[in-house]
Amino acid sequence: MPTEAEGTQGRPFALMLRHVMIFLAALVVARFVLEVAGAPSTFTRFLSSTVGVIFAGIYLAAIAPLRGGLKRWSQLLVPAILLSAWTVGWIIVVTFVSAVFRLERSHFAEKADYESWANLGKHLGEHVIEIAFFFVVILIVMSLVHTLWRWPITVGPGAMLGVFVIMRYWTEAMGLEPWRAAAWSSTVLVLLSGFFLGGLGPRLGLTSARQLLAPALVLGWTWRVWVYIATLMSALVPYYKTHFFDPSRGNVPARLAQALAQGVVEGLIVGLIVWGIAVWMARATKYSGE
Repeated sequence: MPTEAEGTQGRPFALMLRHVMIFLAALVVARFVLEVAGAPSTFTRFLSSTVGVIFAGIYLAAIAPLRGGLKRWSQLLVPAILLSAWTVGWIIVVTFVSAVFRLERSHFAEKADYESWANLGKHLGEHVIEIAFFFVVILIVMSLVHTLWRWPITVGPGAMLGVFVIMRYWTEAMGLEPWRAAAWSSTVLVLLSGFFLGGLGPRLGLTSARQLLAPALVLGWTWRVWVYIATLMSALVPYYKTHFFDPSRGNVPARLAQALAQGVVEGLIVGLIVWGIAVWMARATKYSGE
């Protein structure tokens, strides 16, 4: 049985998880209400529960270890299944309401659902299957962020790199103009993380260039892992057009393997650049730090 101290440590995490679940429910309901009210789809489509639940996973994996939760990988399983089932559950609810009341402005229900309970049941069944998909995706992103806790200074910038890559992917997938989507440039952010590493690292005990090397390389490879995840999504979901990967060019498996190999090399190069920036920043601020 958990001790009183362990129970006290778990309460902040339980409260944080509850707040995240409230946010996800509010996101689904807000999109549903806005659609029914006649808001343009060019706006409501950005209120994506898919993106929201991925961000929730990143947030929990990045913050929860500070709140007494998710200190081991096995502890990621329950939050991942809870977030996926909860989100899909709310999607099922608003889909059912849309179909029963024939709310044609809502995208949740299809026209065939209005006329046949069988079609509606099939549609809802497809959503139930999506729980497994959400679970796998959430578990992957949470595991990636959780791994960064081996080098705590990398958690913040590593998580933000994931947010920027996901936002770049989603804005491109939603048809936003390239120059607008480019504002979510993870390339710029990974270079800026070198300043963060050099500025904060010495204050956390990373006082030498050698000590800054591992976190810098971790950030470089973490960036490329996020980019590769976006590349895989672009390959697996071809009706979303993004700059990460163009499946219409064919030879998808070989090109994905090539992208993986390039990512390893690029991550190393960028990590060394981040390291150089971090070392310069640490030395430039050494006097004021002392």
